[in-house]
Amino acid sequence: MRDGSRVDRAARRRRGVATIYFLVFTGVIFGLLVMATDVGRFYLIQAELQTAADAAAIAAATSLVGTTNAAGRAADNITTSFDTTTGNDNRFNLRLNEIANGGSNLLTTSEVDYFSTLSDAQSNANGGQAGGIDWSSGFYPKYVRVQITAQAPVMFLPLLNRGTQGPTIAVSAIAGISAPICSACGIDGLAVADMSAGTDDVHYGFEPGGFYTLFLVRSQRTVGVVMPGPLAGTTASVAYGILNHVPSGPPDLDVDGSLFELGAGSLSTASGLAISANVVVDSTETAFVIDGTNTVGQNVLCGLNTRFGVDPTTNNCANLGGGQFTTLAPLYSADTDNGSLTYAAGPGLQDYAGEYEGNLRRILTVAVVDAADSLAVLNFRQFLIEMSPVTPALTEGLNTTLNTGAFRVQYIGAPVPLRCGGSGGLCTVTRGVGRTVLH
Repeated sequence: MRDGSRVDRAARRRRGVATIYFLVFTGVIFGLLVMATDVGRFYLIQAELQTAADAAAIAAATSLVGTTNAAGRAADNITTSFDTTTGNDNRFNLRLNEIANGGSNLLTTSEVDYFSTLSDAQSNANGGQAGGIDWSSGFYPKYVRVQITAQAPVMFLPLLNRGTQGPTIAVSAIAGISAPICSACGIDGLAVADMSAGTDDVHYGFEPGGFYTLFLVRSQRTVGVVMPGPLAGTTASVAYGILNHVPSGPPDLDVDGSLFELGAGSLSTASGLAISANVVVDSTETAFVIDGTNTVGQNVLCGLNTRFGVDPTTNNCANLGGGQFTTLAPLYSADTDNGSLTYAAGPGLQDYAGEYEGNLRRILTVAVVDAADSLAVLNFRQFLIEMSPVTPALTEGLNTTLNTGAFRVQYIGAPVPLRCGGSGGLCTVTRGVGRTVLH
């Protein structure tokens, strides 16, 4: 009996130890599973927050174009990306929590700052840049840094300490204009000659913020003086040529229609009327084949006029002999980017950095070539098309020098990102126009 009793007690003891081990191991395994779930959710939430930061930064960077209202528009873009009323806002925690306020139990914060250089943005130093180009130094907000922090829901820590708050996850994203690209789309089929004759590889003889008269080179027209005098408010006359890059519209456009479409840009109310010109740096371009009539300048100017909301069918543009012109004219929507029509820089001239509040339809991105005859592309630069506060058909309008195709611009350099682009071939350009990218 005693021996049997001892055996029973030993068996019960072994069973009790096994039960304890089972409970311990079960608890450990359960804890590891809970911890693994928490860690997996950390990575998920981090990825969700990073996607949101990337989207907000890119949205903001598209508005950093050197105008005084650039930072304000960039901030509006960020607000829109977190707008919970649309249902398209980026959220986290399996889209359960809003980033704007995170919900009642998960706190989130967001910080946004603007920088003039990429190194400052990466080191988060010298922030707080305001809008507007400093023409003497070129400083303006070119990069945006978005940082988002959010609490992550956890199950493991509350098991150990009931009052423990969830850990905070932080992410950041930097966006701005990329390095110059050698192949580009979204440019205009115009080219200006290097006024410095090779001595200035940054601005090519143009003064940042300066006002100029661009006129059609004599070889592409048959009438008018070789070099017209500068229009009112401008300091010099600079020749431009029309490159052999026509918009991607219907293939049966005549010369009148093609040149008007080129000048009008790509904001059309009809499909298929978008400029798709490609110019490759370090290549040699060819000029648009023109029949030598004196309507060439008028075609381009009438197209440019549409960027100010001028209906070509209401003035002498409608009298062109082509036939395609009248068909194309109503397809281009009126412009709304003239702001308050306040002009402080001269007769009918608007300063890009200080006064322009438009949608960038008036920005010309053109090729800079070595000369009007050889057309070797050196780089890309940008101008703001100028208008006059009086009727365009009168003395201060774009149609004053139809024979020479002259119009006024402000040289702004390269603050506006191209709509799209890529790289290809040999690229030796170190300054120019890039795309909006993450850094």
